[in-house]
Parts: sequence; structure tokens; C-alpha cells
Amino acid sequence: TTITTTFPDTTKPNPSRPLYFAYGSNLSAVQMRMRCTNNPALSGNPVAIGRLEGWRWIICEAGYANVLPPRELRVEEQVKATTVDDGCKVWGVLYEMAPEDEFLLDGYENVDHSSGLASIDLGGVRPREQGEGHYNKWYLPATITMWLDGEQEKARGGGGKEIVLVYVDEKRVRMGPPKEEYVGRMNRAIREAEELGVDRVWVRDVMRRFIP
Repeated sequence: TTITTTFPDTTKPNPSRPLYFAYGSNLSAVQMRMRCTNNPALSGNPVAIGRLEGWRWIICEAGYANVLPPRELRVEEQVKATTVDDGCKVWGVLYEMAPEDEFLLDGYENVDHSSGLASIDLGGVRPREQGEGHYNKWYLPATITMWLDGEQEKARGGGGKEIVLVYVDEKRVRMGPPKEEYVGRMNRAIREAEELGVDRVWVRDVMRRFIP
């Protein structure tokens, strides 16, 4: 008698989950697989290259990457920020994270899970306040410039827009130098992102202003 055991396909796309839009050191799939230890084959697999229209990429005063939204979406200290220009964009690498790995990443990004519901209604973009955390979780459409995973593209309909999860620091929005330990990780992330298809001119003109 032969007993056959069938294991669930843990890398099968789940199009009901928003993709994660990485724009900092998590542009590196190597780092994502190291951090997402529950299901690295899924959570550390680059799915697509995407872009946030009207957003701006900076290294903030904390020494880490942050993104600033267009004027109509600004809250907290973002309202007073003078570093957001019309017509900007942010490029990123998209991943589908397993729920357990998203929880792990929340820890890396220091998300405050006890924060209250959002007091400023942005149509569901930011369901909760940032609270005491370093980053808040935003959900909004991103432009897909290139699919990297054919199975994901098929499962999600291959459209030009996807709802994505973006970690946004609403409070630390002033530009500053990167942390010394962050520079090496960002250089690895930039190399990997360019190899995947992130726009090299944008990297040169935007990211390289902060990352030597």
C-alpha cells in the first residue's frame, strides 16, 4: 500500500490580499526572505514593479526611507512638509506576503497595533492612526509597470493598477542623512531593484541623492 501525502501549495497567489509595496531596504528580495521566515517562498518573491504617482521618496530625519503622499492625502506632520513636489513618483518592488509574514514585517516597521481608528477619513487609505509606532499602514492603488510573476499576473487579472500596502511614517517627514548601517542594506536593495526593472534614472536622480 502506497500512502501519498499532499501538502498545500504555500506559494499559490491569493488575489484578495493587497500586494506589499517595498520602497526601502525591502526592495531586496534577499532581505525579504530573511525577514519573512513563515513563508519566504511566497513573501520573498518579487511579483511586480510598481509606481506611486504623486508621491516622493526621501530619507527622513530618523535615517530611514520614507514616502510622502500628494497634497490631498497628507495628514499629521505631512501637512507642513515642504519636501513634496507635484509630479513626483516613487518606484517599488511588489510582494504578496503571507499574513504571518506581514505580522513579522509590522514588527520590523514598528507598527502600533493598539492605535485607534483613523480620525481623518481618506476613503479607507489609512484605516488606523499611526499611534506610537514608527510607521502606519496605508492601502491605495499603485501603477503596475511590469509583472515579474506570470502566475500572479494571471490570478490578479494582469491589470495596470493594484491595491498595495505601503508603510508610511506620517510624523518624521523632514529629510536627513541615512543611518550608517542602512547605507549597505540600501545599496544591496538598489542593485537588486535595478536588476528587476526599477527605473535606473529615477534611482540616480532620487535615491542616490541620499544613499552614497
